[in-house]
Amino acid sequence: MSKFALHKIETIKGKQVFSQLEINGVKQLDAFEKDLADTTYESEFKQLLTLMEYVANNKTLPDTKFRDITPKKENVREYEFKSKHLRIYSIQQFGGKIIVLGGYKKDQKKDIKAFRSIKKQFLSI
Repeated sequence: MSKFALHKIETIKGKQVFSQLEINGVKQLDAFEKDLADTTYESEFKQLLTLMEYVANNKTLPDTKFRDITPKKENVREYEFKSKHLRIYSIQQFGGKIIVLGGYKKDQKKDIKAFRSIKKQFLSI
């Protein structure tokens, strides 16, 4: 069984609180950022953080940047932050969002499956 914790993302300031999920001692957003270090995707990652701050301040974004991906009959909302090559998956929490997973567009189907599996485990504790 995985061990979960939540950590507030201090760099995202707004009316909504953004947290990142820690799984077995690994903060998911930090790990994704570290994987992107020294790649051409660093600027895209920063762009995604800016999009998160927009949402944190209750601003609307087009579906090409931020969309609800919640399946029918699901109680906890699921969201996807999008850039050209990167995706960040989150769920709704009271007063904000929890960042669950980051990935690449090319791995989107596999990542959404993993994201939903993590979400299910997290919500069952």
